[in-house]
Amino acid sequence: MRRTLILSDIHFCKRGSTVTSVEQLQPLWQGYDELVLNGDTSELHCAQHTEKAGQAVESLKKMTAKDNVELTIICGNHDPTISDIEHKWFCDKKVLVFHGHAPIVGGAPWSWRYKHFAESSNKQLQETGNGFDEQLSAVRTASIQSATGAFNEHRPSLFRLALSIAPAIIKIVKCWKRYPTVVSMWADTFAPSAKCIITGHTHHAGIWKREGKTIINTGCFGFPSHPRAVEISGTKITIYKIKKNNGAYGRGPVCASWDAL
Repeated sequence: MRRTLILSDIHFCKRGSTVTSVEQLQPLWQGYDELVLNGDTSELHCAQHTEKAGQAVESLKKMTAKDNVELTIICGNHDPTISDIEHKWFCDKKVLVFHGHAPIVGGAPWSWRYKHFAESSNKQLQETGNGFDEQLSAVRTASIQSATGAFNEHRPSLFRLALSIAPAIIKIVKCWKRYPTVVSMWADTFAPSAKCIITGHTHHAGIWKREGKTIINTGCFGFPSHPRAVEISGTKITIYKIKKNNGAYGRGPVCASWDAL
């Protein structure tokens, strides 16, 4: 039976990421047929980290290939050019895996870029139509613009950025609270077959039930959330806490498990 492991938000080379080498992650994918990295694997928002982050991804590709593990990298808002893959379906389109920024207006409402991100996404949707693929394509385009500095002319002064810290924290907490419902409502419109939706993006790990759907967020490798892993084995879904021991990551206790069909 094919076994898939799903992780997200590693943020290679970003300050605050707890992953300092690819080798730390290698124990996690042992025994699996496929590793899915669900967005923000690498860090493209900071130009000084781009080269090293790219090297880490290349090392990851070599190590998984050596271990005979198929690697699927889904692009996120911090690494929108890392691949052309924006989502992946499992279990006869009952389980959707995507980074999770598409349902949020502006991608990250706590960022000064969110207004310009939203304007870019809306403009593209007006031109292409508004369906599932178009939604993901629009946020990817806006993410590329954001990561490559297209919005930098609108960047606030350091003084205004400092003043925005407290409001940004409030917006983050509000987003955490609303996120499961927002994702569920988005899926009702754009992915109605999905009964389980696996995301990252907000760095807030959790499992929630909304309108007959299960929303999973795998958190991040760094503040403020402990990372989680999702295993899909046939139609069975299992969520594990991830533990760090002697510098390496491994599966910890089971958080939840159920059959997706």
